[in-house]
Amino acid sequence: MKKAIFFSILAAVLCILAFEPFNIWPLGLAGLIPLFFALEKLTRKKAFIVGWVYGFVFFAGTVYWVTHSMSVYGGVSFPVSVLVMLVLAAYLALFPALFAFILNSTSYRGLAFALFAGSLWVAFEYLRSELFLGFPWALIGYSQTGFLPLIQMADLAGVFGVSFFAVFVNALIYASFYRAKGIKEMAKNEAIVICVLALVYAYGVLRIEQIEKQVSTWDKIKVSVVQGNIEQNLKWEAYYKMKTLDTYSLLSKEASKQGAELIVWPEAAMPFYLNYDKQLLPLVADVPKTTGAFLLTGAPHYGQAGDSYKSLNSAFLFSPDGEIAGRYDKIRLVPFGEYVPLRKILFFVDKMAVGVGDFVPGKGAEPIRFKGEGMGVLICYEVIFPSIAREMVKNGATLLVNITNDGWFGSTSGPYEHFAMSKMRAVESRIYLVRAANTGISAIIDPTGAEVGKTRLMERAVLTNDARFKKGGETVFSSIGHVFPFLAMGFSVIMLVLRFRGRRD
Repeated sequence: MKKAIFFSILAAVLCILAFEPFNIWPLGLAGLIPLFFALEKLTRKKAFIVGWVYGFVFFAGTVYWVTHSMSVYGGVSFPVSVLVMLVLAAYLALFPALFAFILNSTSYRGLAFALFAGSLWVAFEYLRSELFLGFPWALIGYSQTGFLPLIQMADLAGVFGVSFFAVFVNALIYASFYRAKGIKEMAKNEAIVICVLALVYAYGVLRIEQIEKQVSTWDKIKVSVVQGNIEQNLKWEAYYKMKTLDTYSLLSKEASKQGAELIVWPEAAMPFYLNYDKQLLPLVADVPKTTGAFLLTGAPHYGQAGDSYKSLNSAFLFSPDGEIAGRYDKIRLVPFGEYVPLRKILFFVDKMAVGVGDFVPGKGAEPIRFKGEGMGVLICYEVIFPSIAREMVKNGATLLVNITNDGWFGSTSGPYEHFAMSKMRAVESRIYLVRAANTGISAIIDPTGAEVGKTRLMERAVLTNDARFKKGGETVFSSIGHVFPFLAMGFSVIMLVLRFRGRRD
């Protein structure tokens, strides 16, 4: 058992290294092999424990930034914040634990083992993304964003398709050496691995070439992303509002000199109720007037919800004449960051976002119309949910804009992991994605997931480059959505039924 625990921890460490900021992407295709080895010949109970250990170490290593967010900005003591992070990791670890438990209930070999492992993994990743509050962070598919050819299949099956591919390769390599009966079966399995890798790579290279040709015919717009790098602990201080506005105004003038037609400020760049502040609203409206560009900025808003008024986390689009041309209200809020779930039970818990009360979600994923196009805005956390970006595109978005404040993460791995996930949204729908982050990482990402431009973390910067409005039809993923995870679930159930029926026979 000690040996199995050691190999499960080794697998977790290798998988952590596959993600940003380490970005050793080949480990995403091989890092799970020690876990499969650890599960060999264990009872189901022990397999559950080994899978849980893997998950606990992996999630502690990828979501440890929760401790920083809570202790530095959430007013929570460091020991309590560590405890909360460990509880979160322990909960998330239940999903790989159940994966290990079920996988160890079968004795499939070779291709069948790899197909079953890949499908079962995707099934639990999808459940983790949707159950309860939903937390699709660090899906194994995101480990491959460092090598663009391998994520191009996301236009077919989304990030879950990339996850399946990664686990399938891991499992078949393992099966080749530890579950193959003889050299012939080993060679057969290795040949399948090579063929699958070659096909996925070839598809990726071909699609990148095709998309680059298509994109060259799309209409251009010069976009400037303004990264203010405002300190999180000063952001909501009343006395600092004018200095914040001055910072963004000055950087926007620089963007204007670079020919910007659209200037994008981050989430809550204006930390006040923008359209109700008679003193500061005119000063913000002067920026698009002075620059002659459209201005998109994040700011809180309040609107009627039933018989009362509630706060919303919003994005406002100003036209070059200084008028508000559109607004989007965030529909997927951050638990404990923007609201406290089960408030009546957790009455002693307060949210981390200061300055306003609990936020409420907006009405839907509706793009903002401008220049005859649709701008799909994704505020912060929303970019990690493929379904929101897809719905924006289905509703007419021809450009995606992600505004975020990753200052909560500090200099942890959080901003890097968050940024990697935004790249997948561009590939899934074959659309440009513009990202403005208060402290970074800001970027302009093309429909292949390539970075047209990118800022560094914790710097004040203006990033200006061309983006293009999407033309043409939908991708397979945009059209059918998350069909693949349900197929994976169905396949997993069928494989289990066949295995247990075979045992009875």
